[in-house]
Amino acid sequence: MEIQKLIEHANQILKETRYSSSRIDTYNWLWKKGILAHMFSRGLVEYNENVANEFALTCHDGSNVTFHHRDLIKSIDVLTNVLLNNNLGGRMHRAVEYPLRGEIGDAANQYLDFLKSIRINEKKTLQRYRKTMSNFIEYLLGIGIDNLSEITEEAIIKYIESREHQQKEYIDTTRRFLSFLFHKNLISKDYSYLLKSLGKRFKRVKIPSFYAPDEVLKVEQSISRSSNIGKRNYAMVLLCSRVGLRVSDVANLNLSNVDWENNKINLLQYKTGNPLTVPLLPIVGNAIIDYLRYARPKSMSDKVFLSCRAPYEELNGASVHGAISVVFKSSKIEIEHRHHGGHALRFSLAQRMLDRSIPIPIISETLGHSELDSTRNYVRIDLLHMLRCVLDVPESQDNFYKQKGGLFYD
Repeated sequence: MEIQKLIEHANQILKETRYSSSRIDTYNWLWKKGILAHMFSRGLVEYNENVANEFALTCHDGSNVTFHHRDLIKSIDVLTNVLLNNNLGGRMHRAVEYPLRGEIGDAANQYLDFLKSIRINEKKTLQRYRKTMSNFIEYLLGIGIDNLSEITEEAIIKYIESREHQQKEYIDTTRRFLSFLFHKNLISKDYSYLLKSLGKRFKRVKIPSFYAPDEVLKVEQSISRSSNIGKRNYAMVLLCSRVGLRVSDVANLNLSNVDWENNKINLLQYKTGNPLTVPLLPIVGNAIIDYLRYARPKSMSDKVFLSCRAPYEELNGASVHGAISVVFKSSKIEIEHRHHGGHALRFSLAQRMLDRSIPIPIISETLGHSELDSTRNYVRIDLLHMLRCVLDVPESQDNFYKQKGGLFYD
């Protein structure tokens, strides 16, 4: 296609997708200084993938690419997408695959089916098991072990030693998998004992990060609602701090989930797949309305929250967490050695409810926990009620310290 006509078509798509005039001008400047100058110097008129690849190679200095050259490459990527797909393209979001190959992989799939049969069906949990078992299987295949009968103690220990990060997770999941294999008579020896004592070395209790009510209020009030991104982030923060939603549920909140007539939010939780109904508090509802009326870009998407820059994509849990983390940092409250995202706001809400002596089952229902044990973890931050359980240290008589001639100090 002729380069000038392609650029005209690209400009049309940029305008239709509501890119700012300054961004469109930047693209045109990059095309003028980049691909147009390159093609003119070679007497080329027709743009195609070969011309684009040839120009991209001129933007590399060995293995390094400068910021300017990176933008030039991005500009020709846009043209190539317009040429081939009639769109501007974007970041590729490919789900990471964790294969379960061979005979050991078949056994791992049996184990996953077993986990589902005992009602372990949370997406993240199953994905974590699959990831860990896939790593274990790929390691075994890499050292020539492709049958269950060939698994050895030495291979298991070397596998754990090869893990640089999250060793406790690898130990626990692999131990449970090996125990399953033994009890299903798929292997002749119970190797799980190897990892049982080793896992205890890594066992540690995590104390949840939470913030006092005045700190949470300062975080909320630190958000400037004069901008589109401020209106959006304010509504997202309130959904975590006042309602207790997970960042994944904030990201996946649909317009249809908000029941304005009955002041409720009804949704299926992303993590558990279970239904959840929470009250739509006035402050939260007003924040959502302010965002929808004055800040949300026009879109065919049913998702409430979108990115604030063209092409206005739907958010995911990571982007919501990142936005809330930025809010925490700009609020000037002390966050060193403390988590500062949506989950910390959930913990803080649970802590306030515990302070008011709200029963655990009600807190569990509010936070959308499928098991009460998940909510009982929050009791570790219930300092107010813990203090009531503290016993006074009895006074000791002088003869206690002087007994046996004072040998207590020797």
